[in-house]
Amino acid sequence: MTNKNYQHIFYIIVLALSLVAFIVSCDTGVQSSPKPGILRIVLQSNPTDTSIIIINDTLTVSDGDNFRTTVFQGKAYSDSVFAILYPSINSYRQEDKVINVIERENNTYKPHIIFESYVPPGNYTSIVFGLTADLLHIGIFDIPVELPPNESKLVALPVNFEVAENKTTEIKVQLNPFKSVQRFRDSYYFNRQLEVVEVKYF
Repeated sequence: MTNKNYQHIFYIIVLALSLVAFIVSCDTGVQSSPKPGILRIVLQSNPTDTSIIIINDTLTVSDGDNFRTTVFQGKAYSDSVFAILYPSINSYRQEDKVINVIERENNTYKPHIIFESYVPPGNYTSIVFGLTADLLHIGIFDIPVELPPNESKLVALPVNFEVAENKTTEIKVQLNPFKSVQRFRDSYYFNRQLEVVEVKYF
């Protein structure tokens, strides 16, 4: 093989190595997508709110009582952008969840996981979800309950929190179940008294 052939092969090798180096160092501008975190919303009634006056009777909650509520359409907002919340990490659609908010466990109100969903990591500013009620059964009374006229079914709770990749953020929302029920003439209205009481990171 002549020197000219060696020189030709050398140029080809140099050109190939240069091309590989260019491809490796080239920034395509495409970044890998971040992995989601888990956002869990827990609803629990205030353990100090245990009695209500019906007509002239003061009634205290017991294990057989039921305050039937429905939770739905959860969202977590980062300013005007939102992530949809699902009932569980295995759910792929939003579904209504019926819960008894005065269900008791170990002599106190039972906590209910109302949403547990994968969401994009980042900083959030509020949570929004629907909460309605239709029946309060306490003692011997079955009391129809409804939202006040013209009140939105959705409630918005301002809360600053963060969701990190592969981590869980848990927000505890507290409801005053009996203080939320107010009588007006012959109707009982569900004036939802809710607040965020805790944010935990796991």
